[in-house]
Amino acid sequence: MEHLGLKDWLIRLFFLILFLFMINRLFFFSSGVAESTASYILYPFIKFQKSCTDHIQSYISSNLDLILLRKNIKFLQAENENLQAKIIELESIFDFENRSKEARDFQKKYDFSDQKIAQILMKSFDDAGHFYWVDAGSRQGVHLNMIAMYKNNIIGRVIHVDPLYSKIALITDKRCKIAVNCMNTKTVGIYEGNNNFIPTLEFVPHYMPLVENDILVSTGQGLVYPQGFAVGKIKKFEVQDVAYKVIIEPLINLRTLEYVYLVF
Repeated sequence: MEHLGLKDWLIRLFFLILFLFMINRLFFFSSGVAESTASYILYPFIKFQKSCTDHIQSYISSNLDLILLRKNIKFLQAENENLQAKIIELESIFDFENRSKEARDFQKKYDFSDQKIAQILMKSFDDAGHFYWVDAGSRQGVHLNMIAMYKNNIIGRVIHVDPLYSKIALITDKRCKIAVNCMNTKTVGIYEGNNNFIPTLEFVPHYMPLVENDILVSTGQGLVYPQGFAVGKIKKFEVQDVAYKVIIEPLINLRTLEYVYLVF
């Protein structure tokens, strides 16, 4: 017998299936057998396609939800910063009004219409100090001891000026010492930076009232930093001997800030 190749066997198998299909059509007049057989063959592929499609759609949907959540978080963070700045402003006005007639001129006194916006070019956070370099110098009217602000928060002080850029020592720098009082309890003390992001409140006697999350506001004493602006909030405190050990948390993330306002 002549040896048949694979191609010949496939051709014969095709004609055999075709023949059986025609016999089924001629004698049984029913399409059920062929369609039923085809459905059994196709069913696993349809199920597999459905499973893959569901997983892909679920993955795409979860990614879209994640993107929307991140956008909402950024929006809420910005809203929180704006509301926090407004609270600081209103609390400062109220405090000034209670303590002095000059409080009525608070808004005028701190009219920063001549403030200069400056982009942060470089940041340095190490044991040598915490600094910003900004793209505004003496040619733009910047001079020593101008105060860097952001949303009613003190960010730092200009310590060096060149024609085109300036250097700012931040409130977390060890050079920074600001007379402050607590917004709620009115307890006073000295805010001190220490070249890290956990500054302290010093010289607070143990008998004075303190509460966590109370905002610290500059008093204006010392003639360097203006009165009525935030420097941070009380993160935690404990009594050590006759004074408190108070840890402060800045209200503004100094690592991510991109711009500051320089004011007189």
